[in-house]
Amino acid sequence: MSATLDLAALQEAPYWWEAAPREAPDDAPLPDTADVVVVGAGYAGLSAALTLARAGREVLVLDAEAAGFGGSSRSGGMVGHGHRLSYSALIARHGRPKAQALIREGMAALDFATGLIAREGIDARFRRVGRFRGAATPADYEMLAREAELLAREVGLPVEVVPRAEQHREIASDLYHGGLLFPTHGGLHPALFHQGLLAVARAAGARVVGHTPAISIVREGAGHMVRTPRGAVRAGAVLVATNGYSGARPAPTVARRVVALPSFLIATERLGANRVGALIPNGRMLVETAASHLYFRPSPDGERIILGGRAALHPIPLRAAAARLGGHLQRVFPGLGALRLDHAWTGNVAMTRSDLPGIGQDAEGLWYAVGCNGSGVALMPYLGHKAALRMLGDAEGATAFDDVPTGSTPFLFARPLLRRALSAWWQARDTLGR
Repeated sequence: MSATLDLAALQEAPYWWEAAPREAPDDAPLPDTADVVVVGAGYAGLSAALTLARAGREVLVLDAEAAGFGGSSRSGGMVGHGHRLSYSALIARHGRPKAQALIREGMAALDFATGLIAREGIDARFRRVGRFRGAATPADYEMLAREAELLAREVGLPVEVVPRAEQHREIASDLYHGGLLFPTHGGLHPALFHQGLLAVARAAGARVVGHTPAISIVREGAGHMVRTPRGAVRAGAVLVATNGYSGARPAPTVARRVVALPSFLIATERLGANRVGALIPNGRMLVETAASHLYFRPSPDGERIILGGRAALHPIPLRAAAARLGGHLQRVFPGLGALRLDHAWTGNVAMTRSDLPGIGQDAEGLWYAVGCNGSGVALMPYLGHKAALRMLGDAEGATAFDDVPTGSTPFLFARPLLRRALSAWWQARDTLGR
């Protein structure tokens, strides 16, 4: 750890929870029946519950922890159109027409999430500040420039190539070799977004109960029996929206579609709006092409910097993760000098074998919406809404993801030794590649 990095006052909890604390348990009895039981009270589950409740369905949402305990209140709060795969990679895998449809589906997700915030009057601190993606190497810059030309010409996505000579207008760092600017992207406070969505879903009539895990889901006739420590609920239909927190139970067929990888985040001390503004002149969301996949931004009040990334692919102590990420931040901004970190936390990202989200119904009759692949702030509310429309028999629930099989993820990848080896390889590749 750098001698100029101060972790003495480090709080091992999400910075976002200061403005939106987690809810206490609700001890009220569960209903005996529900039209729909949604498992998972994050963005996807709550968005689905909102759509279903407004369609007149009796909806019960269950979560093993407090509602929003998982990725919905732990992310970096970046809102974009993105998929894990580039447009070129999507073309190579799926052909040009399908690749265009997949990119446009991501753009629709961005429009849906931002429209949801506006329509429902959710105080998510959303600002459409744009996102700059920095090229870690000259070769990455050339790749990004080609990608931008294709996206603009073939999909109509607003994107601007920023050469290295001009990147100081986006970031006060010489670490990158130029990059891309996505002006329609933005940032929000993820926990406040979740809190607002929770309030709207409840106002529509959905019952949301935290600290109540679904232990098992058993098919019974045309519906399912959902068992919890507080009793069983007979459901006409079940939607599993647990994403990066999908354990082996209660829906193993859904859990096998994803691998949960940790992402680690830090929040600096208050640096002051002037200092943060000098480092990130336009208040952009910032990401990079390196394998460590750093993503960073000003806090919504502009006083701090929030930074996340792959400090490791396996669980490590938060102080160790904070030290690594703090060192990365000092490398991006060498002028920071001595730096105190106030918060460090981690959250799970749900990755799929297809690198695209999964939405549909499995052989057991369970509906699912999982697999954000790192772009969940826009994708998961959208997928939850679309899954709900499909459950209602509405043709508007169709998406370009429907016929892309997520497949089962290889269990080998979940082994700790392999994750440690991959972590070391990615870190070495980033270091040697710059």
